[in-house]
Amino acid sequence: MLPVHPGTSPRTRKSRHMARTLLIPAVAGISALALVTTAGLATALHKNDVELVVDNSATSIAVREDTVAAVLELEGIELGEHDIVLPGPETRISQGMEITVAYGRPLDLSVDGVKRTVWTTAPDVGQALAFLNLDAQDSKLSTSRSTGISRQGLSVDIATAKDVTLTVAGKTTQLTVAGTVADALAEAGVTPDADDTLTPAADTTLTDGLAITFVDVEVKTSAKEVDIPFKKTTTSSETMAKGEKKITTKGAVGMSRETYTDVYHDGRLVSSTLAKSVISRQPVHEVTTLGTKEPAPKVEVADPGVKKTAPTGSNNLTPASGSTCMASYYWEAQPTANGEQFNTNAMTAAHKSLPFNTMVKVTNLANGKSAVVRINDRGPYISGRCLDLSTAAMQQIGGTSSGVVKVAYEVVG
Repeated sequence: MLPVHPGTSPRTRKSRHMARTLLIPAVAGISALALVTTAGLATALHKNDVELVVDNSATSIAVREDTVAAVLELEGIELGEHDIVLPGPETRISQGMEITVAYGRPLDLSVDGVKRTVWTTAPDVGQALAFLNLDAQDSKLSTSRSTGISRQGLSVDIATAKDVTLTVAGKTTQLTVAGTVADALAEAGVTPDADDTLTPAADTTLTDGLAITFVDVEVKTSAKEVDIPFKKTTTSSETMAKGEKKITTKGAVGMSRETYTDVYHDGRLVSSTLAKSVISRQPVHEVTTLGTKEPAPKVEVADPGVKKTAPTGSNNLTPASGSTCMASYYWEAQPTANGEQFNTNAMTAAHKSLPFNTMVKVTNLANGKSAVVRINDRGPYISGRCLDLSTAAMQQIGGTSSGVVKVAYEVVG
């Protein structure tokens, strides 16, 4: 039997022993619980540094979340069916991880008129077309390749390059170009103006094999002086003997300045149109006056001392007395004013008004030689002259060498 301490019953001593025995396991359990709780709390309080890249915009964050999906939810990022996240949403977070989010964007494409819509995560047009294998540098785009694509999307028209021919001034060139006929001209360095012609029109969409023709049209102005011909008219005069004819108004050509519009195609004149005509000098119309006066009846006066003879060229004639004037002669065979055929060997003459068949004595005042001639023609029409003798008559009075001589004349029958 254990010793019993004074004042202590055996029951009391047993209870204390049991208490000491139970206390040891209880303390051990509390220590274990504290250890587990501390480890869990440490894990819950740990943060990982993560770089979040959204559409190429990077942000560094510290997160306690354990998956990519949880981090995205933390940042309020919702993914659509066309969006991409790397690494995947179920990937566990680790220190220094980079999470990349690329939003899908609708890209409405029209390629040579054929429309379609594609989704892309590319940030700009150039990268999107490169991914779609539509980035040919000779294609023509409706927007710049550097244009950004928003989440709302973008519409882009693409014209792919076509093989065409361009003919300028008769020379044909092969071109590979996109767009319209105007783009083909620009590629060739041709700048049309309003006068030029172009087939087909500048806004025509290019197609393979299209033939383009350009004609350089130039409009110029030219001018020249042009003669205006005069008209010939006749009039009558009762003061002139019938059968007599003379030019009373001499004709003269006029002058006008004509301005033309000249059209050249590729340097070659194709048309010239009269634009205006300005008269600088009016023409003078020629007027010929015809005599209508009937000759007075001839009165024969008998003179027993004078015997009427035919015209003669005798040098024994007495000099004529009366009027004086200048006389010329002519020799061309032609009809006379009274209807005869001119005979250069006959003793005849032309006078402006004396009746036909009048006998006239003509004396050369320089040498005194005389001849009697018959009037059968009209003339001369040169100022200062009154008679135009036949060659024979002029020879008789010795004036052929001079051509024109001063004479005295008188009517003798």
